[in-house]
Amino acid sequence: MFPTFAEIAQAPLPQQKIDGVSILSLIEGNANACPRQSFVYYYGKNNLEAVTGGRYKLVFPHKYVTYGAYEPSKDGQLGQLTNLEIVKPELYDLRRDPGERYNVFTQQPEAAKWLMKIADDMRKELGDDLTRVKGTSRRKPGLVEGKKRHDL
Repeated sequence: MFPTFAEIAQAPLPQQKIDGVSILSLIEGNANACPRQSFVYYYGKNNLEAVTGGRYKLVFPHKYVTYGAYEPSKDGQLGQLTNLEIVKPELYDLRRDPGERYNVFTQQPEAAKWLMKIADDMRKELGDDLTRVKGTSRRKPGLVEGKKRHDL
């Protein structure tokens, strides 16, 4: 939200890169606004599990736990937990398949390639425990270039 508040106040953003974009155009009701071209999904400590862009979502190999997707709940109780694993990248067309049931990776190679590049760039910057990439821009919480915030 910080970039949005900064834009409203016409204040400059800090020189250090921050995570966030202004969504003022959405708040103002611009139906064609698109503040982000892509979005990355990190889980756990630092696991890059998926990236979206436009109408597509690319999901990377990882293990996860979910409620039984094919067993309906009964009397308001949740279904059984199931351990699942994605073993190779999967691509979904979210406009046609919001439930992410049909992998279109081989049918949409250009979309997969574009999203893979976004993911590779983020891995270089933030790292990824799933692929054992360290990341060049990671820092410990509360530290800016090795200094504590209150020392700045």
